[in-house]
Amino acid sequence: MSLHVKSSEVPQRQRVQSGEAGEGSMVVRKAYGNECSLMIAARAPGYHTKPHVHESEQINYIMEGEIWFFVEDKGFHCKKGDFQRIPADKIHWAWNRSDKEAVVAEAHAPCLIGGRAGEGAVALFDDGEKPEVRGPGVNKFVPYDFANTEAKYSTP
Repeated sequence: MSLHVKSSEVPQRQRVQSGEAGEGSMVVRKAYGNECSLMIAARAPGYHTKPHVHESEQINYIMEGEIWFFVEDKGFHCKKGDFQRIPADKIHWAWNRSDKEAVVAEAHAPCLIGGRAGEGAVALFDDGEKPEVRGPGVNKFVPYDFANTEAKYSTP
């Protein structure tokens, strides 16, 4: 383990989903410490997650492209350079409505590395440091009328 890892040592995980988690594909790279995790996610055009919650607060930074983030009944059209926050335990989802890839850096505190969310995540701990990860949080998919919320933000 180390406090530093080279980009080439962080696996890229391609997720293609259809069903409970949503539709579309994204490529994910993730690292974590005791209190937070950082994920870089490249979401393909059309990528759409289903509503979910987790105990982690999430802050998004749009590195490339544009994407919509929804938090319960509110929609946020985020473009390159924008920041967006999702409070802990709030129902939320994302939708790349554009025709270009959207690359987003997502910080989660506590770590969002439980279950599938932790696949390929790299631990950043010093030599001899005993990891004391708070969490790990997991995504819980929940029923929610997301289509009604999205319709409020559609353009004719």
